[in-house]
Amino acid sequence: NMIKIGQKGNNIGQHTGFGEKLLKRAEEISIDQDKEELLIISGIGARNYYRKFGYERKGPYMAKKLI
Repeated sequence: NMIKIGQKGNNIGQHTGFGEKLLKRAEEISIDQDKEELLIISGIGARNYYRKFGYERKGPYMAKKLI
């Protein structure tokens, strides 16, 4: 289903907090594996989303220091 910018959908996937939970779990797994940084391939339109969680632009990626 497509959701227009600024609108909430029918809670099938977007705007439910599921992405944030996945991101936090990826960070936990990375820390458990003694990784110092997590890199995410991100489209231009999603970069601000990752910035909300402490990620910064690093080349074509969004990156976050974990340690």
